Amino acid sequence: MFLPRGVNRHVMGRTSRVVVAGARQSGKTSILEKAIYANSTAEKQYIPTVEDTYVGIVETERGTREKLRFYDTAGLDAQNRTLPQHYHALADGYVLVYSVADSLSFQLLQDIKKDIDRHKEKKDVPIIILGNKSDLAGSSGAVDEGTAVRWAAAERLRLWHVNTVDRNLLLEPFMNLASRLNPQQSKTSFPQLHMGRKNKD
Repeated sequence: MFLPRGVNRHVMGRTSRVVVAGARQSGKTSILEKAIYANSTAEKQYIPTVEDTYVGIVETERGTREKLRFYDTAGLDAQNRTLPQHYHALADGYVLVYSVADSLSFQLLQDIKKDIDRHKEKKDVPIIILGNKSDLAGSSGAVDEGTAVRWAAAERLRLWHVNTVDRNLLLEPFMNLASRLNPQQSKTSFPQLHMGRKNKD
């Protein structure tokens, strides 16, 4: 879950950088506003994002607290289907968003994933998929749920269907992401020190 602003005690490790990407009007900014601040953007006029950053403290599945910096990127469209390359260099993880009511947004999501695979410099970069606007599923032009689930399974990605009406739907995927960004180290990952007596000559 996201913790209130000002709660910084017992935050573990460094700040992880998360790139949030998807088609225009897929709801990337609305998801961040709702998840981090519990703000609703439903009544606000749509203004295309150029770039914005959000910082949230997320409680992981282990109960630890991780600080995440989210890069809310400009929405992509049919003419602009790839992220600027500098995002791949900085990303520790990705949140990829599509609208379940817009089949083009799902096509763009698949293009973004291919672009990430071509450019990512780190192995096993955590990625989560959010099928947003689940309250509009079944509308004209909607993405077939089975198709989305099969694609995510083939890519070995977790897919959540969410919306910005019910904030609780957003908490599990972000907790999962925070847990994977900073996995718990096993004791065997630390170097072992062997102490012994030095023989005298």
